[in-house]
Amino acid sequence: MSTALIIVIAAVLVLLLVLLVLAGRRKRDTRRQQRRVEARARGAEAERRSGRAGELEDEAQSLTAEAQRRHDRADELREEAQRFEREAQQHAEAADAERTSADEHAERARKIDPDR
Repeated sequence: MSTALIIVIAAVLVLLLVLLVLAGRRKRDTRRQQRRVEARARGAEAERRSGRAGELEDEAQSLTAEAQRRHDRADELREEAQRFEREAQQHAEAADAERTSADEHAERARKIDPDR
């Protein structure tokens, strides 16, 4: 083989290697750029979700506070109902006592005046 042919083949091989290296770098740069874009998109999504989580947390705290207020109100109403029940029981007992007393008076009245 002639020296010129060997030089041309070597130059072509070197050129091919350079092109392969450049193509590899280009691919790597493209992948890096895609990863950056994807990372930014994921970061934006994470921020959006974080904001939404904050909103949901605020809403949950608000609902918890409302539930506590309603629970307190229910306790107040329960206590009031129990108080009314006690009063009703006292009135019923008083009515029973009054009825018993009235029955005793009626019985005494019959004993005193049997025609009645």
